[in-house]
This record gives sequence, structure tokens and C-alpha cells, in this order.
Amino acid sequence: MVELGIFFYLTAGNSATFIFIFMPFPVELLTTPAECDTVLTALNQERRVFTVRDQVLDLQADQSADRATDRNQDLAAATASVTRLTPLVAGLTPGSAEHATLDRLLTRAQRRVEDLSTPAASAARTPTAAFLKAVDVRQVAVQVLELEAAIAEVTARRAAL
Repeated sequence: MVELGIFFYLTAGNSATFIFIFMPFPVELLTTPAECDTVLTALNQERRVFTVRDQVLDLQADQSADRATDRNQDLAAATASVTRLTPLVAGLTPGSAEHATLDRLLTRAQRRVEDLSTPAASAARTPTAAFLKAVDVRQVAVQVLELEAAIAEVTARRAAL
């Protein structure tokens, strides 16, 4: 039986930290350079998959932050338009061409503020989806590190054979 590691659970105030210290991989099971090569090929492929997945998650986070920034900027601009147009429309004679034009612009700006103030109904923005996304990000990051450690150990084992 191979021992995988030691697990620690630390608490500080209301937060908890889990630490899992991994033991070395059982590279002694690999007895030939060919076995090491087979394992290295598989580990490198798996690392490549998880590295791409990590990059995709980073890109999604960046895009989400950019969209939130854009949305906030658009909301501020629409709110400024409403603030600027409201007294202008109120000061014009109803029925005039200028009143009709500015009133349409004011109505569009008000609708834009309403649209941008309403949270998007997306499953990806629910608390449970956000939590599961955070778990996925952490799992991928840890998996890449573990694969790199395994590759280093198998490479050292191969060199020793």
C-alpha cells in the first residue's frame, strides 16, 4: 500500500485552511526507462490538458472582469445622460420638435439605465455556480502543480536507471 500524504485542517477565526502534504510519488515502481517514458508521455499529455484548462479559466475570469467594468461604465454614461436630459426636456415646450427629439433620447437613456441596473439572469452568476467555478479553478491549479511534481520525479527516476 502506498501512502499518499498527510492531511492538516487549520482554523483561524471563522476561516479554515486545508493543507495536504503529498508524499513522494512511488517512482520505485518504475523499473525501466521504457516504463518511465510511457508514464512521462501520459503525464505530459495530462499536464497539457490541465494547463490549457487553467488558461481558459484565467481568460474567462479576465473577460468577466472586463464585462463588469464595461457594464459599470455604460451604466454611468446612461445615468449621466438621464441627469443631463431631464432638466432640458422639462424646460422645453411639449409638442415642439426639439422636445420630441430630446424626450426620445431621455426615454432611451432611462431604459438603458434600467437594463444595465437589472442583473443578468444567467446560471453562471448564481452563488452555487460561482462557488463551483472557484472549486474548479483551485482543482486545476493544484492538478497542474502535482503533475509537474510527478514529471520531475519520474524524470529523476529515469535518469537514475
